[in-house]
Amino acid sequence: MIKSLNNNTVLEAFAQEGGVEYYRIPGVGNYSWVEELKGVAGTWYPMGGRDHSFRQWWFPNTQESVFEAGAPVMCVYDYENKNIITAALSDSVKRTKISASVDDLNQRDEILLKIEIIDDGLFQQPDHEIILRVDKRPLEYYEAVAEACDWMRSFLKKLIPIPEDARVPLYSSWYNFHQEPEQKLLTEELKVAAEMGFRTVILDDGWQFEGKNTGDYYKCGDWHVALDKFPDFKKFVDDVHSFGMKLMVWFPVPFAGFATEDYRRFKDKMAFDIDWMRAGVYDVRYKELRDYIAGTYEKFVDDFGIDGLKLDFVDAWGTTTDVPPKNDEMDHERLFDAVRTLMDEIYDKMTARDPDFLFEFRQVYVGPEIVNHCNMLRVADCAADSVTNRIGIGSLRIVNGATAIHSDMLLWGKKESPVNCMRQMLNIMFSVPQISVLLTKVPGDQKLAVKRFVDYWSENRDVLLDGKFRAVDPGANYSLMSAEKDGKKITVLYSTSEVELTACAEDVWNNTFKNYIVVSCAPGKDYAVFDWRGDKIGCGVTAGTIQKIAVPAGGMVKFG
Repeated sequence: MIKSLNNNTVLEAFAQEGGVEYYRIPGVGNYSWVEELKGVAGTWYPMGGRDHSFRQWWFPNTQESVFEAGAPVMCVYDYENKNIITAALSDSVKRTKISASVDDLNQRDEILLKIEIIDDGLFQQPDHEIILRVDKRPLEYYEAVAEACDWMRSFLKKLIPIPEDARVPLYSSWYNFHQEPEQKLLTEELKVAAEMGFRTVILDDGWQFEGKNTGDYYKCGDWHVALDKFPDFKKFVDDVHSFGMKLMVWFPVPFAGFATEDYRRFKDKMAFDIDWMRAGVYDVRYKELRDYIAGTYEKFVDDFGIDGLKLDFVDAWGTTTDVPPKNDEMDHERLFDAVRTLMDEIYDKMTARDPDFLFEFRQVYVGPEIVNHCNMLRVADCAADSVTNRIGIGSLRIVNGATAIHSDMLLWGKKESPVNCMRQMLNIMFSVPQISVLLTKVPGDQKLAVKRFVDYWSENRDVLLDGKFRAVDPGANYSLMSAEKDGKKITVLYSTSEVELTACAEDVWNNTFKNYIVVSCAPGKDYAVFDWRGDKIGCGVTAGTIQKIAVPAGGMVKFG
């Protein structure tokens, strides 16, 4: 029984199908219900990261969702990784909260679930009803969440296509150059990257202002190429294209830095300032500002022939709800209605030029509505933190498997061992790999590891990106991930050494701290062992029992 906490109204399911119930949510307010407390191991939600705890009622794990952040879905799962209950909302635009906790008041032994629909002043009230979907089927937790997210996407008017260029290894200038990219060195880097199998490049922050790294967004705006960094930007673009690569360029959509002419020109039309970033945030309720932003991108694309945009900081508009009231020059009452309009306008203008134009977003803007304005979705910044990268990939794959999920850019030191480089890469196996390492400067064995990984990933891309995806044991930060398609399966072991083989051909990678894996399978299956270089170092035949096979870290066993 779902009850409104505002007026005690009881909501009845208007439809049921195979263990899934649907409820109409009347509007702004709080709603709750309880389920039997039995077998609960943890909670899963899109922005949970490493936290899968099941908390008490007074500080529950909560998934807050709005257009620019999060997605309205939460799962409570059991010790076998099976779904106990998954709740999802049809509206990924309005600000909502879904929480799950243990209700231990008055000796109650129940799971307490709450839904909150909030009027935060950012969006108009929806002209459609919000529907709550409650799934109690004992599916694998990731299947229950993925089906809920597919259901949420069904409310979109159309789904944007994902071009092939969104699904190829990508080189980024961010961690290796930060705000000081330089044409000659970057061109040399990209020539090497292309030879190693990278097919897309993102030119990140710093190209637009002269001088050193500021560490903030003080000089973001105006959008003139810095001549001290790129003396001939059109030649740079042409060189990138000559390497067989696509070029994307970074723009922080909301920002005009305090040092820019943009800020001085539009100061009275800023929604608010973010002092620690030293930048203002455009109030895009002014059509003039939306036209300016989209027009800036149009001109840049037309002048230089770039192939895509990395649109950053869309979530910054949600930093505060304290914005000026509407005036007669504005064509929207609420700010985020105007943000949605802007994102529509940018997408339409760019794809009118090239239907395969590339757009990269990143966590935290991961909900179905906003993600339907991009074709590449990246894990948020986690330089050199491969476990966080893996967790982000797992979350994004489960929620947004319909788009191209990218890792955060890989980074490691010049003295890192090639095995540890391979281990970082194995953590991003089930995403499109991004890298931000100076390939012209690293030792040869590191380059060999990168080439080995990129070659393997590219050869098996369709299995890795399009196969049936499993992310096992979220409480252990996904101890095992796998993908299976057309009789081929690829598994990476992270914090478990044990794997049960299926009938299909299977590659099992060892990314644990042990120098072996433990397999169970039928007898008579041929296998070969390879080290991180791809050199064959052993072979055998399975005995049909639980069997230990020596496999070095970063190595692989190929079965069948």
